[in-house]
Amino acid sequence: IGFIILYPLVRSVWLSFFNYRYTRPDAIKFILFDNYIRMFSEPVFQQALRNTLVFTSLTVATSLLLGLIIAVVIDSLPMRVSGFRGLILFPWVIPGIVVGYLFMYIFDVEVGVANYVLKELGFIDSYLPWLMNHNLAMVAIIIAHIWNQTPFYILMITASLKSIPEDIKEAAYAEGTSRWQDFIYITFPYIRKILVISSLLMIIRNFNNFPIIFTMTGGGPVYSTTTSVIYIYRLAFEQYNMGYASAIGIFWVIVMLILSYFYVKALQKEF
Repeated sequence: IGFIILYPLVRSVWLSFFNYRYTRPDAIKFILFDNYIRMFSEPVFQQALRNTLVFTSLTVATSLLLGLIIAVVIDSLPMRVSGFRGLILFPWVIPGIVVGYLFMYIFDVEVGVANYVLKELGFIDSYLPWLMNHNLAMVAIIIAHIWNQTPFYILMITASLKSIPEDIKEAAYAEGTSRWQDFIYITFPYIRKILVISSLLMIIRNFNNFPIIFTMTGGGPVYSTTTSVIYIYRLAFEQYNMGYASAIGIFWVIVMLILSYFYVKALQKEF
């Protein structure tokens, strides 16, 4: 564990203090915090940061809302159709690279299902270049991630709903509570902790989400869908700027540690 986790982390910290480019081995030199200073003044990094925040917030919030609605509906279904619940979890088990290729074809400008359906319904007059437009590309990758991640929330919330004691449900029913009152005063308090924990897990996951975005757009067009992890990949393995890429990587390690701290605190508080 120390070899595969600790050594790369320490090595990245060390490289972040150097002007270290594989293409310029003669120009390697110690520059202390210059990479970190450059990070916060560079427009591309700022755009990648904005993209990461927009992508993560919209994906997590929408997936959570859809997962909550679907889980509540599923929980009210009769037992004879309970076997179909497993089908809803299907998108969650598909590898990210497969999801990326699937939605790349769904949003294809010529043969994509998305354009065909929207045009047949009368929402658009001509086919849209989803993955080639800087505004639509972000929408496309968010939709792909929502489809992929919503089943996770469904699974977690459905399991949490099963923990509500039957006698409490019966007492609320006997008191004549409405569906809204039942959800606010009985259901929500029991599922609140799982909502917090699952949301924190997915925030951390989406901050580091790579395969679907890389497969669908590669971070483009230009930098419109470049998130932090895509930007680090471009710097390290396309531009071979290991020093600057390491500095950004360490910055995100610190961000992840902060999120992990709140995750642990949430666990301690709830359990």
